[in-house]
Amino acid sequence: MKRIAVFVTVVMTLAACGDSDSSTAAEGSGEMMAAAIDQLITNDHTFGDGPPPFTEYLLQSRLDPAAGSATGSGQPPSRELSGTERAAIERVVEPFGPLRWIDDPAEWITEDLRPTIDGAVIVGVGEPTIDGSTGLVPVSLWCSGLCGTWLTYQLDLIDGAWVVTGIEGPIAIS
Repeated sequence: MKRIAVFVTVVMTLAACGDSDSSTAAEGSGEMMAAAIDQLITNDHTFGDGPPPFTEYLLQSRLDPAAGSATGSGQPPSRELSGTERAAIERVVEPFGPLRWIDDPAEWITEDLRPTIDGAVIVGVGEPTIDGSTGLVPVSLWCSGLCGTWLTYQLDLIDGAWVVTGIEGPIAIS
């Protein structure tokens, strides 16, 4: 009986550790996404030096399968961003202006390919991939038919924080 009790305790401890690891992984993906979006809207917004010019940030509430590639994937948006991922993204976007979460970016684009809110930008993020202390995050920014950016950032875990260290693959700008 004593062996069974020890076995059950070990199994329960391992299960609890597993839950902790997946929570940490979710937090890590949110921090990666936030670092990538911060880089996109503060440095790579295609408007030169200076602060981002946008009046409002329309953030896609689901992973964007076309993020990172202007040609798109032909796939519908996949999973909804978790609360942890949204909170991390909100922390980096809020200082730059109002934001709102949107489900379908097509509903926020006019016939002449501008956001329905003048001066707004639509921001998307794809599924991050993590390999140890390095990761990739595809992102997209859309502010009109002649104002868009799609690329994939490489990030490294440096002193406990995800930092953009480069770009992986092609960059598309319209």
